[in-house]
Amino acid sequence: MGSASIVFSGNIIEELSRNIPSSLFALSELIKNAYDAFSPDVTIRISQKNRTVTIIDSGDGMGESEIQSLFHISKSNKKFGQAVERNGVTRLTQGSKGLGFLSAFKFGDRVEWTTCKDGIKSKFSASKSDLVSKDSVAGTEIPITTEASDKKGTTITISSTKEEIEELLLDLNLNLEREKDLDDNSILEKLAATIIDDSFNIKIEVENSNKSMSTLDLKDFLKEDESNQLFYVSYNSKKSEADIFHKGELLESIEFALRRSDYSIDIELVIFYFGKGKNSKNVSSLYKRIHDGALHPLIYINRNLFNNTVIFDPEILRKKSSDEMLPQMIGRVNIRCESPDLEFNSDRTNFVENSLTKCIIKDLLELNKDIQARGAILKKSLKKNNKVPTGKASPTSQNDSNRSRTASIIIDKNKPVLFYVPSDQILLEEYILQARDSFGNEICMSDIEITIDGDISRKRSIPSIESPCEKTVFFRYNDVQTELVSKEVKISFEEKISNISGGHREKSLFTIKSSSDYTVGIETVADIINAIDIAYSSKSKEELLPLIACSTRAIFEISAEKVLKTHKSWFTNFNREKLSTSTKREIRDSLLLDVIHIVLLIKKNQALMTAISEASGIRYKNLTNLMSVQSFKVAVKESHIGAHNSTRY
Repeated sequence: MGSASIVFSGNIIEELSRNIPSSLFALSELIKNAYDAFSPDVTIRISQKNRTVTIIDSGDGMGESEIQSLFHISKSNKKFGQAVERNGVTRLTQGSKGLGFLSAFKFGDRVEWTTCKDGIKSKFSASKSDLVSKDSVAGTEIPITTEASDKKGTTITISSTKEEIEELLLDLNLNLEREKDLDDNSILEKLAATIIDDSFNIKIEVENSNKSMSTLDLKDFLKEDESNQLFYVSYNSKKSEADIFHKGELLESIEFALRRSDYSIDIELVIFYFGKGKNSKNVSSLYKRIHDGALHPLIYINRNLFNNTVIFDPEILRKKSSDEMLPQMIGRVNIRCESPDLEFNSDRTNFVENSLTKCIIKDLLELNKDIQARGAILKKSLKKNNKVPTGKASPTSQNDSNRSRTASIIIDKNKPVLFYVPSDQILLEEYILQARDSFGNEICMSDIEITIDGDISRKRSIPSIESPCEKTVFFRYNDVQTELVSKEVKISFEEKISNISGGHREKSLFTIKSSSDYTVGIETVADIINAIDIAYSSKSKEELLPLIACSTRAIFEISAEKVLKTHKSWFTNFNREKLSTSTKREIRDSLLLDVIHIVLLIKKNQALMTAISEASGIRYKNLTNLMSVQSFKVAVKESHIGAHNSTRY
């Protein structure tokens, strides 16, 4: 092998390597490369004497094609989260952005790679300062020397300065000159916990000191401060259940289904109760937030530590009383997802916001609340003589945790339960998000009985509904162990109510039963309606009621005048002599006469009624009921300011 070509400019190396956010992040990227190479372990060795940082693994190593791709920034053939199996070991692919090359330059100017694959040892090196000094390094050749070797794996040796080594030790909270720092292993523990996989061990060694850490040294969180454990909680999204254990006994199972199927979540938590005079001092610093020491579970994305303490915040219910929350929790929240939409910010401490990550965050938020709310109730029930019993919370054996569960039917919360008439047909099986028996197996849909208002539905659907009503739907399944499981869904059918408005408001005083949003065409009337709605929704609406009432008469006046002028030929004068005395008295109000005249014209003209129905979205039957002469007479009279009734109206 002769050389490898660089295909990017020198200033990009400087810019991107400077933006590697932290030493922890950079080391994590190098650890991922060893993991993806199926190495059983990786060792990070920091030498103050030699001023070097060395990363050693015994994985697959790199051949010619892998070395060539190493120098392609942001190019990788890996798919993040993809499961790869080899010799009975399954790993989830970690690297996908080609950041291993840049991460090495975080700790020094010169980096040397020694890698063995298929009997060939390849050796090459690069200096960041040499590359950065060039206007363009496109096509720059990196010499590679090769020789035969029966070894395997890759060793990366980074030459650092004294200042760079000291900065790294500070980043890892390992200022060896300050004795008080020797007892704080929180950063080293986080590094050792970067990837959680029984087939992989991460070792960190600081030469000429007693500081070392490995994944194997991490304490099992289930054994943390056992005397103060209150609950052990286990959640599996495939079973859609969160089990709450107390002293090894299953107390309750909470149903919870995820919003989407392109990710899964598994959770194991230990929840503590520290009585009077007790605290979390005996819990490992790995599970304590750096800025305030508060306990929190670790978040893992595809087995890789996600440095985020927000998306599953134990203090999410901090506004509630202490009896309604359980903030003292540790453990692991494992998210599994292969979607390319799963993206992170530059320092991998949060998600890039999109529809996928919003759903993940919302699911974690609601699951967190459900666990704490239910756990708080269970805590109260356990309390005796003002004391809460605590002790090792997790089951003593795997059989205990896998005991028979309750059968479950989980309804899809995203399915609509309100429809406007006339409705489309509704397939009821689509409302079942998940159904499992007491053994955890999926229930066949045909085994679930569906009833509508007490009657068995053979067609398992609701036909089109034309009139407002409510249907009660039951989904039932008889489990061989736990017998009947039943879920109820109420589905309502209503006539659509639309605001009569010139603008878009959530609520209006003026509404009609219309299948489409209705906008008044007369600009002045639309403005008045909007003004009335604004006045009525204000804090001073009681003071504005007289103004609102007067404005309703203006709506009648302007609208009637518009119709009469626009369609003058439609209207003829009443012969007043033929009217009764009481009617003559009523029509002294010219507005009342105009409104009645218009209403009568519409009612007696079927073609006009049909045209109005189609234009407004009001069903013909509803429109007929609306065009009541008596109702309009009352409305006009009561909105007449001269009769002193408008305020009441």
